Amino acid sequence: MYLVFDIGGTFVKYAIMNDNGDIFENEKYPAPSGIGQGIDDLLEGIENKYRGFKSSYDIEGIAISLPGQIDVENGIVYGGGILKYLDKVKLGELISNRCDGLRVSLENDGKCAALCEAWLGNASDVKNAYVLVIGTGIGGGMIIDHHVHHGSSFVAGEVSYTIDNMNRSQVDSIQTAETIEGLGATLDSMPYSMSARCATGGICLKVSKLKGMDIKDVSGELIYQWVSEGDAQIADIVEDWYFEIAKACVNIYLIFNPDTILIGGGISAQPLFIEGIKKYVDKLKKMTYVLNNLKVDVCKYRNRSNLYGAVMNFKQLYYNE
Repeated sequence: MYLVFDIGGTFVKYAIMNDNGDIFENEKYPAPSGIGQGIDDLLEGIENKYRGFKSSYDIEGIAISLPGQIDVENGIVYGGGILKYLDKVKLGELISNRCDGLRVSLENDGKCAALCEAWLGNASDVKNAYVLVIGTGIGGGMIIDHHVHHGSSFVAGEVSYTIDNMNRSQVDSIQTAETIEGLGATLDSMPYSMSARCATGGICLKVSKLKGMDIKDVSGELIYQWVSEGDAQIADIVEDWYFEIAKACVNIYLIFNPDTILIGGGISAQPLFIEGIKKYVDKLKKMTYVLNNLKVDVCKYRNRSNLYGAVMNFKQLYYNE
């Protein structure tokens, strides 16, 4: 059995899972992301769950999905995403020390989603795939022969900061994303990035400005409600959104040439979302026969994908599966 954690900016999801991905316990608690909270709070939460389960389950390891660039072999986090206190932390070692020396695996959340699809999902029957996770930000993972390709500094597949529509006059005004506080301010500072153009957070920002609302009060569900009610301006923004993601899919395909590109994230549960992206992918494929084999589909797993992917990462790391 594995104790599995999916650490996010809002919640920490956890589960007891076996080798086949069967879930025996599944809950969540608030993530330690508030003012004054840090690594000790995160470690305490993980240790408490371990102590609570150890007498009931034969736990052989702890598998974790989390934000940041992850040195999987050495259990080190870089960046840490919204959990900036994780930067350069040897998290695997710290957790193991507090949990009876158990083996610990770490992997980036977007790459866990990709591993999930390669193991149990819609990429299980192909060798190479790219998984694009559309959420508040953008996550991504390159799968080569059923394994994550990490690159030289663990950022392979991280398309959040890929650039489009930037002109030379903007270069000298670039701001460092990690130094900016708040989602709206971060997206505003880099309108040329894929996060600003394609993430749910990016479209919520555009809609919030149009409606004169706080970005926190705008959601994907609300946006689609306005579209269904016939709001032409919102519908136009949504169409642009589909087009931007379709362009990204074309670029990913041409650079990586995977067997399939799968799109996940909470918004992917909305059928109109995937249909809209496919519509523009088909239009763009007319550009050249080179794009004939480009396939875009939806991920099979959504809310639990990071948990499944974390287990597969553990198995690949320690059992060479």
